[in-house]
Amino acid sequence: MEIDTLIGEQNPQWSDEKYLPVENSWFKRGAYSEVNHWLDKRFIITLTGLRRVGKSTILRQIMSNLILKGKRKECFYFSFEKFQAKRDPEILKRIIQYYFDFVLIKKSYQISEKIYIFLDEVQYIPYWQDVIKFFYDQNENFKFIVTGSNSLFIQKKSLESLAGRIIDIKITPLLFKEYLSLVNPDYKIDIKNDLWISANKNIINGYFEKYLRFGQFPEAIYQKLNNSDTKKYLESIENKITQEDLPKTFTIEHPQILMAIINQIKKQPGQIIEYQNIASQVGLDQRTLANYFGYLEKVFLISLCYNFGKKPIKAPRISKKAYLVSSNFATEAPMPFLVENYIFNYLKIKFPGVYFNKDKEIDFIAVKDEKNYLFEVKYQNEINSSDSKNIKAFLKVNKAVKSFLITKDKFDLKKPIDQIPASLIEFLPIARFSLGLGKNIWNRIDAIEYVKKERESWDKK
Repeated sequence: MEIDTLIGEQNPQWSDEKYLPVENSWFKRGAYSEVNHWLDKRFIITLTGLRRVGKSTILRQIMSNLILKGKRKECFYFSFEKFQAKRDPEILKRIIQYYFDFVLIKKSYQISEKIYIFLDEVQYIPYWQDVIKFFYDQNENFKFIVTGSNSLFIQKKSLESLAGRIIDIKITPLLFKEYLSLVNPDYKIDIKNDLWISANKNIINGYFEKYLRFGQFPEAIYQKLNNSDTKKYLESIENKITQEDLPKTFTIEHPQILMAIINQIKKQPGQIIEYQNIASQVGLDQRTLANYFGYLEKVFLISLCYNFGKKPIKAPRISKKAYLVSSNFATEAPMPFLVENYIFNYLKIKFPGVYFNKDKEIDFIAVKDEKNYLFEVKYQNEINSSDSKNIKAFLKVNKAVKSFLITKDKFDLKKPIDQIPASLIEFLPIARFSLGLGKNIWNRIDAIEYVKKERESWDKK
């Protein structure tokens, strides 16, 4: 198919005054607001993340908003995922130039109004960053918003040529709050009402556990897939990553070992990984094995958690835990492992540093502004004093601002070590715990306004 035909098919807003992307009516995630925040600023916006988490949807929702403001010709969209022509920098340059020459009918330097160029899955084009830089430097009215499902397209190829010009926004799988908003918009969790929480804990956990196994990909929710069909959908995503994305980007001489690594993590997310031991078991050198784990991180399939207290330069050589970026890929794993996986991913969003401690067996140490917050995951029916022994042992030789037991349904913020149900952690502004306000904050006259401000503050981080 000719490029001009492809461009026209992907931009019906130019010829149809009534056209609006269907995604406009879909649920808008938190990242939608973040992209909008940067839209009128000069920076190139990149959306990166795992396949099918909604990057393209956000792109088209932003474009829909602009179309509603009358900016039809000012929006240009092109997806490279199914683009079959030769993928080289000249193709990208030709596509953008076509937009200037035949749609705007202006030279690049003549364009005086703001135009928005949306490039979906641009990582398929080698040296795309050089092409964008070429146009970006020509005219300050060019706004680029691009997506990619491979972190290398930002980290390796772009940082040097686009230094200081990029704002990268990470798009994660659905949060539990977002999942609830999609499956039951009318169900509101009353976090300040102890009696309500106690009466509804089984309902909340029912939603939560289904979310951990099947509820983190928007499309599966929109299509109302049952559990069996969701499993097949998840398999298709995993196959796309392992059979297409990875081989196209990296040299993998032992694909069977790579798949064995993935399957082992799926069985038990959060297990400690030591390259030396694994390498001897599979007959592979440590460097190659480390590369394989690195590849899986770069395509957003897994995320590694390093041991607390070690120097960053030593991190690749020390013990680490391996988690899935989405617990949905481990639908058969025991629930406590999925909860631990979820807590790690959530803390990664909220804190700049998240580690574990092998010596004292602390599940997570979240670090912000050089202050430590301890999290021990105990997703079980009963909580007793021995469940906090690891935290207490750690605190004898280390400092921490606050400590938390992440439970199944025990909720108590009056204890020295707060107990928080895993299903409710997203609904509590973690920032307030560090101030030592305790649960009595709910009795303050200004409690609602305070929590609102804290929640807004943390949602931006």
